[in-house]
Amino acid sequence: MLDTLLADAWNYHADESERLAVELERASDEAEDRNLDPLLHLAAHTMGEHLGDWPRARRLAEQVIAGRAPSRETARAWSRLGVVRMMTGDLAGGVAADLVAVSVAENPLATMLEARFMLIDALVGARSAEAVAGVYTGALALARRLGDAAPHRIIAVASNNLASELVEAKSRTPAEDALMATAAEAAHAFWMKIGTWVQDERARYLRALVANALGKPAEALAQADAALAIIAANGDQPVDTVFLTLARSRSLRLLGETADSAAALAAADAAAAAWDDQGLKDWYAEERARAWPE
Repeated sequence: MLDTLLADAWNYHADESERLAVELERASDEAEDRNLDPLLHLAAHTMGEHLGDWPRARRLAEQVIAGRAPSRETARAWSRLGVVRMMTGDLAGGVAADLVAVSVAENPLATMLEARFMLIDALVGARSAEAVAGVYTGALALARRLGDAAPHRIIAVASNNLASELVEAKSRTPAEDALMATAAEAAHAFWMKIGTWVQDERARYLRALVANALGKPAEALAQADAALAIIAANGDQPVDTVFLTLARSRSLRLLGETADSAAALAAADAAAAAWDDQGLKDWYAEERARAWPE
């Protein structure tokens, strides 16, 4: 039951968070060492980030870890326990769990760094992006020093989420602008170490949004066009194409290319209007409002 739940739940976790939280609590007694990490990841994301109930996520984590001897297989789960403890204000308990993870990990430094990016991602998910600047900058510098030993996926995910949160902010300081640009570039760089052409084009979309937000429409247009060329060369991504076309329309407008901008916007609007998924339509409406503030 737990394995099936973990496989399916990401499809509805955002829309039915309370339902999933209850399901995770009921199924948690089935947890084994091999699925501790995905269980605690999903629990923290759902209970902590979506429901804002970090103590609940902590209770589940401590319940399933209690009595288990730490091992290389469960090191990441101990890191996740450290994160939920810190998110409830228990710094000492968080550090203690971190140290358990590091003590049994194959690569202690990489495990420590992974835990820092887990914390960054949790803070961003809890709408506390402004609190992560110092931690993120230091962690990214260490990641670059580690090279291939760095935990690429969590760095890419946390960087992507940080840049996305900042680009959607109603206002930013110059320091936050710089952090947003750094995070978007890092997300792209680290996705390219482990991802496919889909991660490439999506990272370029984020970079286009960031460049538009920073008043650099030529750079944004180049990123959007490169992403569309990647899609054309590799497959069909109709939803991504619509959002990229919307980003192009914004860039062209900022560049003074009025006719081309209007044509791109009309193409994006027409494609989005044909969607059956209301969630996608709502997302498009939000992005359109940001791209074309009237």
